[in-house]
Amino acid sequence: MRVSTVQQDEVAYLVQLGKELVMAGTFGVDGPEFDWNYTLMNTKRTLDLPDYYIRMAWDDNEVPCGFVAGHLTPFFFSPKLMAVEDGWFVRAGTPSRAKIAMQLMRGMMHWAIEEKQAVLLQTGDIASIDTVAVWALYNKLGFTRFGAIYKYAKGQG
Repeated sequence: MRVSTVQQDEVAYLVQLGKELVMAGTFGVDGPEFDWNYTLMNTKRTLDLPDYYIRMAWDDNEVPCGFVAGHLTPFFFSPKLMAVEDGWFVRAGTPSRAKIAMQLMRGMMHWAIEEKQAVLLQTGDIASIDTVAVWALYNKLGFTRFGAIYKYAKGQG
């Protein structure tokens, strides 16, 4: 297993993993429809930007099996930076899935906090794929609960 930066010619693999994440989670039920071309172009656009972090995991057979992506943004009330996780996923059935997921997130944590001096990394389980297992990983990585998240979607109310 290895984790690497995503190259332009590998973006389609990452987009496929992103699609699997969307389809397995709550977005596949009540979120916006997954747009392959938009995701492909958006990923290609962000690969070389210094405020984005995108890494992909490859299994022992060199098959892409997971990814983590996120970005930096200043707080609304302070110029200090926070990192926001945009997606974190390892395909179900992947051997050592939790280990791979932790390695991906540890890389993002290091990039955000140590390299970019962000004061926090905000992430969450909005996909609700396996909430108990995901919380166990966050807990093991040292994350703590941070408020709550709510949504109001078009057509509600």
